[in-house]
Amino acid sequence: MTEPDQGRLDDLEPGPGINPPQTGHAQIDDALRGLNDLDSAPLADHHDRLAKAHEVVDEALLRPDNHDSDANCG
Repeated sequence: MTEPDQGRLDDLEPGPGINPPQTGHAQIDDALRGLNDLDSAPLADHHDRLAKAHEVVDEALLRPDNHDSDANCG
């Protein structure tokens, strides 16, 4: 008896030539683009690249830009 297909990690990854989503936050968009080719990067580089992206996102969350939300209010 075989188990039903639970999906694979490959199913969640964008295909070649697909850009990551744009967030409208330049630093986050740059960090996401830096991960775009992670699957072809040497495994030894993964930690540093993921840690850098995490650092950028964490920094953005700690110091959000409120000027965009102010423009949408009112």
